[in-house]
This record gives sequence, structure tokens and C-alpha cells, in this order.
Amino acid sequence: MNKKIIWVKIITDNYYQVLFRLNSIGIVIYDNIIKDKYLLIKTNYEDYLRITKYLISYKVTIYKNAGIYLIKDIIKKYIVFIIGIIISVILLIVVNNLIFKIEVNSPKKEIQLLLKRELKKYNLDTLKLKKSHKKIEEIVEKILENNKDTLEWLEIKYDGLILVVNVTEKTKVKDEEVYEHCHVIATKDAKISSLNIYRGVALKEVNDYVNKGDIILSGDIMHNEEVKNLVCASGEVYGEVWYKVKVTIPLIENYIEYTGKNRYNFNIKINDNKYKILKSRIKNKKEEEISLYKLNDFEINLVKEKEYVTKVRELSEEEAYTKGINLALEKINLTLAEDEEIILKKVLKNTVNDSTIYLEVFIVTKENIGYVLVL
Repeated sequence: MNKKIIWVKIITDNYYQVLFRLNSIGIVIYDNIIKDKYLLIKTNYEDYLRITKYLISYKVTIYKNAGIYLIKDIIKKYIVFIIGIIISVILLIVVNNLIFKIEVNSPKKEIQLLLKRELKKYNLDTLKLKKSHKKIEEIVEKILENNKDTLEWLEIKYDGLILVVNVTEKTKVKDEEVYEHCHVIATKDAKISSLNIYRGVALKEVNDYVNKGDIILSGDIMHNEEVKNLVCASGEVYGEVWYKVKVTIPLIENYIEYTGKNRYNFNIKINDNKYKILKSRIKNKKEEEISLYKLNDFEINLVKEKEYVTKVRELSEEEAYTKGINLALEKINLTLAEDEEIILKKVLKNTVNDSTIYLEVFIVTKENIGYVLVL
């Protein structure tokens, strides 16, 4: 039977005397290392027990295992990572022959659904085994034959783990719909800040105030107070729009603080779905992902789980005031398009009551207020 080999730590500054005494009683020493204030010797576990009985006046402890037992300790310590890597390798081998996503390159939902139904008939679906190139060609011919009134051309190919379907639909050319009579009306109460007329007659000017529903550009072409022609008015109309936003900010707020305790895990991401390999042992945590492997929409990630606790703190009135204004601006910004913006903000009311700050913020925006009303 193989003896368990270990490193033994002996607290001493008389290293050579200790080594001489151990040799004199027949202790097997495979190796030794002299450190400041202690001695390390490599021996077997049975001789370690003899040393503890013989060197009673010295502090003798097991420093670490050696040989195969050290390898076992390392494996035990990093078992989570080793298992994760093994599982990851196995999964990589398996998934290389699976379809994880079907991508139909067509803007029409009905064509996408049609092709996915057809592919499913021939066992081409997510998490199914890939088929040979020859088999794919046979499937393409069958799908085109079954849908000859709908599909003009079809190509099926693999892009990593994705099954890509390129399709050309048989379509009928439709006449472009043209409106003959339109007005441009205001969508909101506003003050007109800019006006670009493409067609029609302007009934309002820059700096005019308009109410929601007012006609800004008319499609009625007038002459001597009579309608001589009808057109579809068009143009760009921007206006200043006013808002009053009320926000409430508690002076007491919760925040998180990290404890410094971290755990590691692995996850597999397929498209937008994530599957964890190991059960998490932390209740309240933030997760950080480190990519280990990625191919198209398939990923294997190392996950760092950082434990946190929820605590409470008191905001100053100035902090709460700033937070309230930012919240009001954020509410308005969420409603604006890319070409629209906030041009003015002003606090109308600011009161504090029951550990809460109440703000009323006046906000002015520049927005596209024109809407084409077809008559």
C-alpha cells in the first residue's frame, strides 16, 4: 500500500539539530526546506505521527499534502471549475451538430411562419440534428413544389449553429397609394418654432400658438375665397410644448453594499435563453459574465456572483432635489424622438414634508407636432 506523503511544519530556529534528531530515530525524510523560524520536511503520514510523539516541545503540524494527495486536494478545491470545464467540452462536442436557431430572411411574418412550418415537417427545427447538404437540397425542392404559388426561390444553408433560410417571394406589384386631399394638423398644444412647407397652404406662422387639432397646413387651394384645387398638404412643423412634471423623492433610500464574498458558476446561453450549470449558493447577488466560448448565438460563460446586502441611507435635501429634477427630465426624455429635445427646465415648487421632497418641474420641449390628416 502506498504511504500518504505530506509536508510537515516544525516551528524552530535550530534546524540542523532537529534534522539530526529525526534521522537518529529513523524518520524518513524525502526533502526539507528551511524557512525563517520554521522547518518543512517531506515525509509520510506514519512518520508524522512519530514526530509528534518524539518532538513534544515543538509545534508540529501538517503543512500540506504532497504527491498524489496534493493533486487530490487541488482537484477537491477546484472541483466546480473542473466539472464546469468538462461539461463545457462535452457540450461543445454535442452542440456542433445541433441547430440552435432558424433565421428566415424575409420581412413578412407570414412567410417566416410558413417556412418554419415547412422545415419542421422535415425535422429541421431548433435543437435538432443538422442534415447533410444533399438532404437539404431535396428538402428545398419539396418546399418549393408545395408552395409554388407563394415562393419563387429558396436557399437553406448553415452558418455555424444557425440554419439560415434565404427566400424570394412571388409578389404582385401594387399601385402606390396616393392621397389626394390632406391637411397637416397639430398633435399638441404648442407654439410653432419652425415651419417647412412642401405642399399646401400655411394657415399658421412661426411663433403662432396652436391647439391640438388646429390646421397648420391646408390642402385646400383657395382663390377669391373659393376652393380651386385639392392637394395633400405636407411639411415639417416643430413646436415648443410645455409640461408640468410632479416628482416625489424620499429622503431615506435603500442602496446595496457588496460583502466581498464571491462565488463562481457557469451558464450556457442559447439565443436569449440562459441555463445555469450549478445551483447558486448566494441569495442576493450581482452577476458578471466572462465569455469562455462563443459561436453565433451560442455561448458558454463563467459567471462571477458577487454577494451584496441592502442598506439604508439618508439623502441631503440638495441630493434629493438633484435626483428629483433628473427623474422629471428622464420621464419627458422617454417620450421624445431622436430629433426632439428638452430646451428649458424650471422648478416651480419645492417643498419638504415627512422626510419627503416634493417637486413640480416646468419643462419645455421642441417636438415634431405635425400630423397628416387624410380627408
